[in-house]
Parts: sequence; C-alpha cells; structure tokens
Amino acid sequence: MVSVTQIEGEYPFPKQNAGSEQSKCHKMPFAGITTHVYQLGSPAEGNGGLGGFSYTAEDRQSLLDALLLSQWEDHAWKGQLKYDVTSCEIKVIGGGKNFITQLNENWNSNFLTEFENNVLQPLESIRSSYMKTHKEDILFCIAHGEKESSEIIFSTVVPKDGILVLVNANPVEYGHVFLIPYKIHQLSLSLDKKMFGLITRIAVEVNNCSFRIFFDHSASTCSDQIYFQASYFVNPLPVEVLPTVPVYGDALTTGICICEVADYPLKTLVFMSNNLKALADMVAEICSTLHKHNAAFNLLISDCGTKTFLFPQAHKVLMGCHLSAWECGGYFVYGTKSDFDCVSEVEIIKSMASISLDNSSFQALKQLCCNIAKKLIFQDE
Repeated sequence: MVSVTQIEGEYPFPKQNAGSEQSKCHKMPFAGITTHVYQLGSPAEGNGGLGGFSYTAEDRQSLLDALLLSQWEDHAWKGQLKYDVTSCEIKVIGGGKNFITQLNENWNSNFLTEFENNVLQPLESIRSSYMKTHKEDILFCIAHGEKESSEIIFSTVVPKDGILVLVNANPVEYGHVFLIPYKIHQLSLSLDKKMFGLITRIAVEVNNCSFRIFFDHSASTCSDQIYFQASYFVNPLPVEVLPTVPVYGDALTTGICICEVADYPLKTLVFMSNNLKALADMVAEICSTLHKHNAAFNLLISDCGTKTFLFPQAHKVLMGCHLSAWECGGYFVYGTKSDFDCVSEVEIIKSMASISLDNSSFQALKQLCCNIAKKLIFQDE
C-alpha cells in the first residue's frame, strides 16, 4: 500500500549549515536544490520486507509509475525534449528474430558521451555547474524511507543517499530517464548489493511490465561512475520472448534460476527469481566480479524486476565496437532513412555475433555465475 503525504522534517536530510562536510561545495552539488522525493517503504521482516523482498503483481497503477510518467510527460509537453519520440517510425525486421528498428532522424548517437562529459566528473560527484543550470532536468529522487508504506515528499531538499532521476532529452523510447545512484552526494563507483537492490526495488515499485532498466559497462567507457537508464517499451524486446536453456537451479528448489537464451547471436544469460533480494545480491556480485576484471557487459532488468538479462561482450569494444543494452535486447535506432530502410536481419546478427563471447569464455562465465549462486544460497541456509 502506498500513500501520498506532504510532510516536513521526518526524514534525516542534511541541513543547510551542517559543518565542514556540508560546506565543501565541490562535493555538494545538490546544495540549495529541492525536488520531490519518493521514499521507499520499509516493510517489516517476514512480510515481504527488505530481508527478502518479493514481487507481487497488482492491477492498479503504482504511485511510482504515476510519478515517473507524469513528471516525464510534463517535460515533454513543455518542449524540454529534443524531439517527440512517439512520432518515430517503428518496424519489425523480417526473419526469425523479429528485431525492432526505429527511425529517428533527430537521434544523437553520442548522447551518452555528452551526458557523461556534461554531468559526471572525475571527482566523484555530479558537476555543480550542471546542477545549477539544469535543475529542471531533475524529475525527482528515490531514497529509502522509515515508514512501512512508500510515499512522496514534495519539494524538499535532496537526501544524502539515493537515486537521482534525470530526464533524458534524447529519449530512445517513452519515459527515458537516467537513474544515478549516489551516496553522501557523491556518485557510486562500483556495483554493490545495496545499490543494485535499490535499483531492483525501483522496478518492483513501478510495477509496469513495459518498464525496463538498462546498464552499460564498457571496458573503454570515459566515465568511472555508475548510472542506469530506464524506459518504457510497449512490446517485449526480441530477447525476452526467446526460449531458454536451464543452466542452474529452479524456482522450487533453489529459488533462483539461471538460464541461457537459446538461438541468439549474442550469447546471453538470464537470471530469474521472485525472491528479488536474493536475485539482486547474486547479480550484483556477478557484475562486481566482471567490473573488477574490466569486462564489458550490459544488463536488462525486466518483468518488474523478476528477470535480469546479462549480455557479456568481447573485448573488441576496446576498438570502439560496443552495443548498448537495448541493442543487445534487439532494439535498434537509425538516424537516416536509408539506413532504416536497408537494414536486414543478417546485418544485425553479424553485428551481434562480432562482439559475442567465444564458447570457452562463455562457459567460464556460466561457471562463475553458478558458483556465485551456490555460495549465496549456501549462506542463506
């Protein structure tokens, strides 16, 4: 159950004059900025609580889903996006994979690089200059609350820890936003279990099967900071509807299932569970291990947080060949009519296969994932 309540002073926000730490403006880019804060509820243990939160389907629209869509649509109506993504032509490529393509002649293929250069900085914080001049890009913030039910706190200061939700002015699809985890007003540099659990909670609370969260980790990325993206897709992405081959576990005995996506040009694993705390912990540890080894990979979180797809990529990304998470899922954007008209399934398959792991490397990855899953399940027993 969720409620909308306008209150003041019930959450431990940092005060405006809270000593030397608050006075370090170069590490406090949120100083003086107010926004709406969505506080996640903290259900009691044993009641789907944080010790093992689970997904429960609901028919009505969730509070977080309504907040995200209303804030994003408000920006769109005010003309603060570069284009109307709903007017872009969409088609399904003929063939067995049913890849989805979009024609967007206003598409900026460098928008992620520009975002990282303009918003993020090496000093582990969001650029203060950006925050001062682009306050309108902040839709709201998501943070842990102390009450059992989730709620919105209107027009308050940004909490010390949480997820900053920024609009993406170059949307790939409807509702496209950046999800930027931070702690003590500094950006996160690693994928830890707490952060990934919070990201998974967002998917759970949105509770909309069209909502998907993406993460890109390139070995050649120009930024060390961790951030996610999210968007709404009316139809399932091609990778989501393909058959899978079990690799480890099942829902009845282990509670977590690891599968390989069958007959896909990019070797892909999918992790599934209704125990989202266990699922988030496992995926976080896998990603942390890959991050430490400077491996390139992408994530797709779907089905309200109950599924996470892992797309490992070969180190050819060091030569500039890297697919985004939505491209790994089978969704491609083209900036010219000629490219859009000429693209074929053969061409897309060739592009995917060129950055896919070889058989031995993929086998090693599967073994790593199984070992981590076994370790976490053993710890919980």
